[in-house]
Amino acid sequence: MKPEEIQKLHKDAALAAFDGVMQEKLLPIIDERSIAAAQKIVQEMRTERAMFGKDRTGLSEKTKKDFVEVAKAALSRGMVQIDTKANEALIEEQDNRGGYLVSREIADAIVRIAASVGTIMNQAAKWEMSTDELAVPNYTGSFLKGAYLGVDAPGPVTGIAFGQAQLIAKKWQLAFVVGNDLLADASVNVADWLLALGGEALANMIDYQGFIGGANTGDPFLGILNMPSTTTVDETGTKVTSYVLPSTKTTFESYALMDDSSAMIGDLEESILDGAAFYMHRSVWAKLRVEKDGNGNYILPFAGLAKPEAAVENQPGGGPIKPAGQILGYPVYTNRWLPAVGASSVNGFSDAASNNFLIFGNMRAFAFGDKGEMRVGQFESGSFGGKEIALADQRGIVYKHRHALTLTLPRAMVVAKTAAS
Repeated sequence: MKPEEIQKLHKDAALAAFDGVMQEKLLPIIDERSIAAAQKIVQEMRTERAMFGKDRTGLSEKTKKDFVEVAKAALSRGMVQIDTKANEALIEEQDNRGGYLVSREIADAIVRIAASVGTIMNQAAKWEMSTDELAVPNYTGSFLKGAYLGVDAPGPVTGIAFGQAQLIAKKWQLAFVVGNDLLADASVNVADWLLALGGEALANMIDYQGFIGGANTGDPFLGILNMPSTTTVDETGTKVTSYVLPSTKTTFESYALMDDSSAMIGDLEESILDGAAFYMHRSVWAKLRVEKDGNGNYILPFAGLAKPEAAVENQPGGGPIKPAGQILGYPVYTNRWLPAVGASSVNGFSDAASNNFLIFGNMRAFAFGDKGEMRVGQFESGSFGGKEIALADQRGIVYKHRHALTLTLPRAMVVAKTAAS
């Protein structure tokens, strides 16, 4: 075996051991699925660095190591090139705790990671916010047609009705603990994990708020499935369009792949169709993939026998970012927060009569307002997940980020709803 091959084997073994330790340390406080998702991001970033010399964060190794220093108790002003602020400005609720405002490039890196794993962060229109509130235009008038002029007669003046959608920044927080032994060395590997955890959590929350928000009293934003709706195309643009399945179709599984999808596409105005897509839970897509026609044949062609003009396609490995397939030429994205087949009052939705569950729309009509600041607090004591971290030789890490969400053009979304009976 060549020396470089031996070196690679040692490096891979060391990275695998490090990842194993991270999982072991984080598991008592963080959901196992979230840890697995973060590890996947970490591995992808390592592959990106090996192939392209940089990863999706765009950060240098030095910047990453400096970021890890934020989480260490030894940090003091002037040690590294990181902006700092007084405690009161950082953690208003606990001004006796320490905290640091990381550089904008670190905040941007976490947002970029979130955009690489979250549907809405990836597809929504981005708005930079310099203040906590930003008014964005929302066209609420009817479609413009103009008018013909008569002979020697003035033409009519058409009023263009722009409403106003408010982006109001809210504070998001992620808290978890990391062993002091892992923070002893400010390495790129530690930074990868800290950045991945922040990005994955931010993407999850944005997707939840964007699709579901409003289901719980603590939700600061209103999600698409909970927005006011109308069963007719809303010319005023103030409500999303609700497509109700035909009578007796009271479950998610009763969605007719060709008929209902075609009807939903027909409910979206032509100018918005470019960039539109279907959004649903992976379990709903799993049911649609095996729908059959009147002769008992699968609608979705299998085994490479698909005709070039296939109306429905499946793309293995798709999900929140990469399309999971296509319906009538429009991509299908799956997301964990949308209602699942068999769900019973999950996030306010059940697989039963009169429940919203599937979306067809143009996500560019959804606005994500980025306040920009990313705060990182470190805690040497206190209860995290019911455990006193000082006694466990651990340190609490708290991310804080201010952002806003709103749908600027409600009629760009059509929401499928099961029949009442």
